[in-house]
Amino acid sequence: MNENNQSSNRPIIRVCTFNLRSDEVDRGTPNEWEKRRPIVKKCLENMQPIIIATQEGYPPQLSNVLDDLNE
Repeated sequence: MNENNQSSNRPIIRVCTFNLRSDEVDRGTPNEWEKRRPIVKKCLENMQPIIIATQEGYPPQLSNVLDDLNE
């Protein structure tokens, strides 16, 4: 079977993982969550993952990501 035909029949599952990094560490710095949040949103919009995993995703940050995904 042609290699191109085989790959076109396979489902594509995009998985993204982000280390959201605790907001408490970066408050008042150029890396604070409110400055990183739009970057994460844009990445997720561009990648359109099926599965999203996080490290250091604290509940308020995870809520923000969910809100951004549902806009």
